[in-house]
Amino acid sequence: MADLPDPIKLLIRLDGDHNTGLGHAARIAELLRHIDHPLAIHICGTGAQLPLFFGEGITHHPLPEQISEVEKSDHLLRMAGDISARILLIDQPDQTRETWQKYHDSPLPVIAIDDYGGDVQADLIFNGTILDDYHHYPLMTAKDHVFCGGDYALLNPAFGEVRHNPAPDSLLIVIGGGERARQWALALTGEHSPFQSKAIDQITMIVGGSFPDIDRLRTACAKLDISVQQNIRQADLADLLARHRAALITGGMIVYETLASGCPAIIFPQEENLIREADWFAQKDCLINLGYEGGMDMKLVGQQLALLYKGQQRAANDRELIDGKGMIRAAQEIDKFLSRLYGGNT
Repeated sequence: MADLPDPIKLLIRLDGDHNTGLGHAARIAELLRHIDHPLAIHICGTGAQLPLFFGEGITHHPLPEQISEVEKSDHLLRMAGDISARILLIDQPDQTRETWQKYHDSPLPVIAIDDYGGDVQADLIFNGTILDDYHHYPLMTAKDHVFCGGDYALLNPAFGEVRHNPAPDSLLIVIGGGERARQWALALTGEHSPFQSKAIDQITMIVGGSFPDIDRLRTACAKLDISVQQNIRQADLADLLARHRAALITGGMIVYETLASGCPAIIFPQEENLIREADWFAQKDCLINLGYEGGMDMKLVGQQLALLYKGQQRAANDRELIDGKGMIRAAQEIDKFLSRLYGGNT
């Protein structure tokens, strides 16, 4: 048997906090599990929950939070020199033309995980969003190094492997990151909650580990007989989607995960940059879109849920759009890239 190649020292720019959310950390942790080439992994970023996504043997370098992203990029590149990193991986949404230029000008190859297109400069780019407008990289000359679309949606393959076999009177609520998602969770369980009537027998709410008002939320949910789970594994979330009749979700990666699972969904695009994606999926009849403003209208939320459960509203997912295998495809491309750069049995 041929010897395995030496581990490549990989430095990752990644945050896992309330503002950024934990979806970036979840997808990078899963991506690393599918890369065959041996890696020595260092992660540089903010968020107390970040180390929880990664196993032993991964070195975490906390970043100062109260500095600009340009200063953080300088910090990262100094660290890359200090630890003799061989390659950079960037999955942090606050990058600018200036920071991408800094990474591009460094002597290290760069892999970028991106969701919006624009001024990214990297040796490999993965963008699993479905909107063509988000796939434009005008500064990239090597277009064959850019992998875009639903075939490269970076979600845990478990979501595409489950079989949707739900309890008939059940609802799963998944709350993403950010301030408006926090406000939505509290509105859903507050004075004007659409769940006051107890019309749905089994309701489960999932929040991330960085949710800031967890005690307040648990108290409110207890009054409504809503079960709360926090910071669960991706495989467990896939299982929950399979066992619930429908999902009430915020925007972001959970949309792709829900589509891959086959669970019908009602979406609240809680950030402005998620509106067009929600519209696109709604136009394809993949989900019901509450809208950026409508999601905070608890009467509307209740009406849409009632129509869905009475069979008068359609939210039938099409797994052909998102098959759940994008993570595996991306990891295979990274292995090819590493093999070209450094050789080895990949």
